Amino acid sequence: MKSLRNFIILLVATLTFTCCEKPYTDEEEDKKENKNDKDDTDDDGWIIEDGDEEDDSGFQVGDTVDVKTFIEAYITRQVWVKGYIVGAATGARHDYQYVFKPPYKYSTAILIADSPDENRKDSTVAICLTSCSKKIREKLNLVDHPENKGQRVAIFGFQESYLKLTGIKEIDAYRFPLK
Repeated sequence: MKSLRNFIILLVATLTFTCCEKPYTDEEEDKKENKNDKDDTDDDGWIIEDGDEEDDSGFQVGDTVDVKTFIEAYITRQVWVKGYIVGAATGARHDYQYVFKPPYKYSTAILIADSPDENRKDSTVAICLTSCSKKIREKLNLVDHPENKGQRVAIFGFQESYLKLTGIKEIDAYRFPLK
């Protein structure tokens, strides 16, 4: 008798907890179907109305820009930025230093500019050499190769803030030296 009572309690508990399924309403079904449709919001949740697509200033993946354009434009795609190697930089321990004349002490970043004689940091793009391969770092840095100063280079990557400047943190490709 005791086992029959325990069996009934277990059966009732099982039926109670396994039969609790949330019913769907028409509104929820519509939401579920619309998830497969084009999303009407951007990455930040802002509603995009018809004909109001995000403006990326017309840059396409693989476009080549000069340093001034790279600094001034809002570029959301990977582009090539071409310029002259004009200096080295570091941000170790949040002590940002930009060196335009030898001797160069920092092999972690280079600065490129539109002119080989540029010596103002706000006219340069900072290129990170720590997140790329050793081969790229060894080839481009000014500590090991001070003769690279004034040489033209093209770097392919995303526009980001680096060393408190507009820059590229990850080199996806490069061309060096450019003629």
